[in-house]
Amino acid sequence: LAISVCYAKAVWSRIPFATCNLITAMTAVKANCGVTIVAYVMVFLGFVWSLVWVVALIGVAETLKVCDETTGKCGYQIDSSAYYGYLFLLLVSFFFTHQVIQNSVHVSVAGVIGSWWFSPEQNCCCGGSVFGSFFRAMTSSFGSICFGSLLVALIQATRQLANTARQEGADCAALICIAECILGCIESIVEYFNKWAYIYVGVYGYSYIQAGKNVMTLFKAR
Repeated sequence: LAISVCYAKAVWSRIPFATCNLITAMTAVKANCGVTIVAYVMVFLGFVWSLVWVVALIGVAETLKVCDETTGKCGYQIDSSAYYGYLFLLLVSFFFTHQVIQNSVHVSVAGVIGSWWFSPEQNCCCGGSVFGSFFRAMTSSFGSICFGSLLVALIQATRQLANTARQEGADCAALICIAECILGCIESIVEYFNKWAYIYVGVYGYSYIQAGKNVMTLFKAR
């Protein structure tokens, strides 16, 4: 409670500025409400991908099942290198696809807001601003989306793999816990960085590397 009170006191003077930003953002989205349709479609794709991934996970798990001919009992080789190798690849594919879907929406919305600001005549529920931003996100900016998403997916997969090894009682559990904590911090930093980078990608059409340089310049200046 004390921390919350101190935080509220520290940011109280910034509330009017945040309010103006929120009103501006809602005005832009209302003027181009078709972007919400894009968001819901991508959420549906994420749900379908999750189902496909679960089926693939079950199939891979079946290939790792070993049965004892004498007792007839079957079990999984969870301590084998193949198990962790397959699990890592599956986790990368799962997180990567969801990151691509999420970031595609982020880039599309950034492009719509940029068009709303620079070209207000394109504002419409499902006008050129919405379709143009989504088309750019799926074509010229798609490589940048995939590149940034892969960086986060690799960190997320490694962190989840460490968590799985720790829960299964692997050796050096304390070191694994520390590594998991460090990976979590790195993941938060990269995700925060990506939020800014993808705004540059969506608004100006920069590549991911160029957008990253602009973000670092922004951070240095502010």
